[in-house]
Amino acid sequence: MIGTQPDTATKIQSPHILVVDDNPEIAESLGDYLIRQNYRVSAAYSGAQALVFLEESAFTDKNPVDLILLDMIMPEMSGFEMLQKLRAHADPDLSITRVIVLTGASSSKDKVEALNGGADDYITKPYQPQELLARLHTHLRTQQLEREMQHQRSQLARLNRVGQEMARTHERRHIVSLAVRAAQSLLNCEAVALFLPNKSRETITCQLVGGKAFKSDQYAQIPFGQGIIGQTAARPAVFRLNGPHIAQDDAYSAATDIPPGMDLHSILTVPVINRGQTWAVLAAFNHSSQNFTEFDLDLIASLSTFMGSAYDNSTLLQNLRRQQRELLDSRNSLQAIIDGILHPIYTINEQWQIVSLNDHKAAEAQGEAKEIIGQSCYQAFFGRLEPCEHCQVAQTIQEGGPQNWSVQWMGDDRLPREWDVNTYPIPGQSIGSPSAVVVWQDRTEERRLERSLLQAGKLAAIGQLAAGVAHEINNPLTAINANAEMMLMTQPSDTDDFEAVDLILRAGQRAAHVVKGLLDFAREQQYTFIPLDLNKTVDQALDLVAYQMHTSHVAIQKELGSELPTVMASSEHIKSVWINLMINARDAMRDAAIDQPKLEITTRLAPAAAGNPSLVEVIIRDNGPGMLAAEAAHIFEPFYTTKDPGKGTGLGLATCHRIIQQHGGFIEVITNPGEGATFVVRLPTTTET
Repeated sequence: MIGTQPDTATKIQSPHILVVDDNPEIAESLGDYLIRQNYRVSAAYSGAQALVFLEESAFTDKNPVDLILLDMIMPEMSGFEMLQKLRAHADPDLSITRVIVLTGASSSKDKVEALNGGADDYITKPYQPQELLARLHTHLRTQQLEREMQHQRSQLARLNRVGQEMARTHERRHIVSLAVRAAQSLLNCEAVALFLPNKSRETITCQLVGGKAFKSDQYAQIPFGQGIIGQTAARPAVFRLNGPHIAQDDAYSAATDIPPGMDLHSILTVPVINRGQTWAVLAAFNHSSQNFTEFDLDLIASLSTFMGSAYDNSTLLQNLRRQQRELLDSRNSLQAIIDGILHPIYTINEQWQIVSLNDHKAAEAQGEAKEIIGQSCYQAFFGRLEPCEHCQVAQTIQEGGPQNWSVQWMGDDRLPREWDVNTYPIPGQSIGSPSAVVVWQDRTEERRLERSLLQAGKLAAIGQLAAGVAHEINNPLTAINANAEMMLMTQPSDTDDFEAVDLILRAGQRAAHVVKGLLDFAREQQYTFIPLDLNKTVDQALDLVAYQMHTSHVAIQKELGSELPTVMASSEHIKSVWINLMINARDAMRDAAIDQPKLEITTRLAPAAAGNPSLVEVIIRDNGPGMLAAEAAHIFEPFYTTKDPGKGTGLGLATCHRIIQQHGGFIEVITNPGEGATFVVRLPTTTET
């Protein structure tokens, strides 16, 4: 490249002008004149050469051209052609470079053509040097203003991006780091430091430094109100000091305001305000162009505002997260406590929708809690389409006071169930939030225990009464039954008298049976244990019930084990157990109207899996209707019966259970609805005793 340039060491800040003219003498003469006017000048002697120089200068960014003085009439590539190529260039900086056309043509057509082609001005040769300088100065000043505006727009755009990133950031460390980096980049300064007050707000400490001029731990603590930085925090106030004015400011303190190892020539400080109080101080040191401008002050002030807002949002978010964690911990603790309560508990809103429930209630409802929540309580728990008649939750919600009531129904085991229900209001304003908590307490066992205690008292009274009046009742009953039997033998069976006497006999026998059952159950009996063959006791019991089985068309199937060891037992008591079980099976099959009633009786050694190989099993199985599990759980309890009223006393199986226990054995029932019932009795052999 051929050109003439001033000393770049002394003219580095001067505008750079490119003179393009095919006449070297004119180009060099004009260049010498401009150099004397303190411009940097380069020269090109053709349009192609000028374009190459412009591209290289733009690429290296070390010597960009500020303005082109372009001759219009040149061989090979005219000034107009070069101007067109320049304006169409892909590099936006080159395409907007200022161009003043210099030409000897003076026609208006040539001027219009040059201006339409992209020229910024037009000077006709010969020209006055002072006019040329004036136009150069005007265009360069306009260009400088445009560049400053473009730079400021770029800085504002970057500031806006930084503000948006801060708004998205919820970590304080990232906010601080982002602010310091952004401040140094926006202000183009040697260093930026962030100072934070201590808890007592007596001193401020340098926490973070952007740039490599010094480190944060090299900066000593600054007392509040001392120096520019200290007063920025204490007042709070902003400071912008450049050049010799720094030392002249009353607030300046060399001991605190000059960073370690730096030669300070400009400083800019702003407070970061959070909720009316100085949270931090941003300080920028040594602008690259010597002085911080008002625009720099506006930039860092806006940055501090973004920073304060981001910090406040971060504080609010952290507080919110902490409160959420505390609420979640409280909720989990409360839920754990509620789940640990062995009573069904749930909450509902004003629309009867379930808001929450504990594990006990979910298990009772046989479902997952998440599936039940949101359903109406009467639909989820009772399969209803409208609230239950007994429910008083509406009063709790409307009146804001607790309610309690009791609910009774008959369970699957044919025993009454009783629950106490308590409801308590929950204050709240949110739509869909819980309005009442409902607590169910099962009082069934409590009531059953009360009845059992009452029954135990009755049994004790019955025992005492039975012991005292046994002779008083049994003797008349014996006489009545004996005379009724004799009268039956003398009365024709087809007379009304026969039927009346038979009714008297059956009633007397039933009364005697009830008295005997009460006596057997209500007092300890004397047992005479002798070695017995269980097969013989079973056969003897079958002989005693043969008539009842025959009249009920019950098929008997026996499978009695051979060579079974003997058991130590009371013969009469053991036979009463077999008779009771057989009669119960007959009654169950008859009441269920079984087409082919069948009773299977099996005796055998208990398998080892039963827990003891020295046991003998007696199994009595029927093909009757069977029982529900809830019914089977209570059949050995006194006065519990599955028979219709008047058909059973509820003492038979309870007596059997007591007898087997007193023989050191076990009795259990295996049954399912529609599959009959199987009673298994296990008794120890004589080898065991």
